[in-house]
Amino acid sequence: MLCFRSLAAKFAVTVVLLPAGTPAWAQTPADAGTVVGVGGFSHIVTNLEKSVEFYRDVLDLEMPNPPRAFDSTPWIIDMGNTPGAQSRPAILHIPGSKLGVELIDYKDIDRQAVHPRFQDPGAASLILTVRDIDPLMAKLKAAHAHINSKGGEPGTIVGPNGSRGRVVFVQDPDGFFIEISQRDPAPATTAPASSNIIGGAFEIIVADLDRTLHLYRDVLGFQTQPPTPFDGTKLMMDIAGTPGAQFRRSSAMIPGTSVLMAFMEFKDIDRKPLHTRVQDPGTAILQVRVRDLDATVRALKAAGATVISKNGEPVTGGNSARFCMLRDPNNLFLELFQVGQRAE
Repeated sequence: MLCFRSLAAKFAVTVVLLPAGTPAWAQTPADAGTVVGVGGFSHIVTNLEKSVEFYRDVLDLEMPNPPRAFDSTPWIIDMGNTPGAQSRPAILHIPGSKLGVELIDYKDIDRQAVHPRFQDPGAASLILTVRDIDPLMAKLKAAHAHINSKGGEPGTIVGPNGSRGRVVFVQDPDGFFIEISQRDPAPATTAPASSNIIGGAFEIIVADLDRTLHLYRDVLGFQTQPPTPFDGTKLMMDIAGTPGAQFRRSSAMIPGTSVLMAFMEFKDIDRKPLHTRVQDPGTAILQVRVRDLDATVRALKAAGATVISKNGEPVTGGNSARFCMLRDPNNLFLELFQVGQRAE
């Protein structure tokens, strides 16, 4: 993961994820194989065309197909508990990553847009690694994108053995954060040589890192790193646009995938937790494939997650797959899905 203190070290070495230590409170470990895959990282947006212009035309993410038309598919409405609504998605790909990005627009339902600050629990960040940050910065400035980093320019971090990284934080039209980094030496990638973007991941700001790790590590079985100590190095806080703050973080690999996510907790700065609905612009959704949907929903509820789906129950979608939407304690929505009787 390309964040702050660990950022410098990761310019030179491959990330090795280690299980975190056992926390002090009571817990119920998840069965092995609870999570077996990931779908995409979804953003609810105010205007799909405007968001597509930003992600496809400015950030250069791949979008093989045009956005779908608005529709009111019954099981999608029930899963998100959005009665009467219509929705439409645009699906984009990150070169060099298995993580997809889904932009979703709603209409015919009340919506209240949120514009979180980076430190607010529930704020979501897409993380992009690029070959050359300068041409992308030029495009961002030409598009009048909001650049969160101090001075409106990338910050430079020097790592071990002379490795270097340039990092900047920007926001999309709905306030979602994007962390963009150029690393020297560049990491290995499966992205085509023609692509400036060579990898991706994502991050969620959390209210309580220990509680969050209990849910993702001990309930869902994510392989997490131990939390770092709180750190308020000025350079890192200037890059994040959070002067005077301190942060600590952990990262995790989603089981059954090579996709990394990170969790970050701030202190010594004003924070306002998000509390949104599925249809509200600013909401982030992670699509996760599970082996046993009913058991996973029960375990998440016991760990403090809230079921959003209609009647508090999973729904059946296309091809007999089953789905359930939950909100974790940080306002990250989890769209769980199970294919067949049990995911194998």
